[in-house]
Amino acid sequence: MTESETTRRRGAVICVDDIQPDTGLDGHPGCAAYRMLAPPQDLSRWLHVTYDAFEPGGAIEPHYHEGLEADHAYYLIEGEVRARIGDEEFDVGPRSLMIFPCEVVHGFSVVSPGGATVLRLGAAADGRASGGSVFV
Repeated sequence: MTESETTRRRGAVICVDDIQPDTGLDGHPGCAAYRMLAPPQDLSRWLHVTYDAFEPGGAIEPHYHEGLEADHAYYLIEGEVRARIGDEEFDVGPRSLMIFPCEVVHGFSVVSPGGATVLRLGAAADGRASGGSVFV
């Protein structure tokens, strides 16, 4: 067993408080993105996990992913958002899972006055669980 395989099998505990957030990301106004897990790190071959803290009015602008075959899900922890999946809109509250197909236009905007927090999950067999975003 390689050292990378051993590390993966041990697992880890990752705390958001120990991560420096990314801000000013294209198409993510008002978002502080805490990248908890992303391939090809030793801890993950396929899974991408980000804790996103949104200011009031923050958003992930409508987009789709070109050249990416991955699964995306967003678990709304706190706050309320208006989500778009294709031509449909949904009012989404806490403790809800939003599933966004990569090839379909998707996104959301925060509508609650206190902002929102979201756990973003992505997985792909080739490890590219994010990217190729085309904002519309």
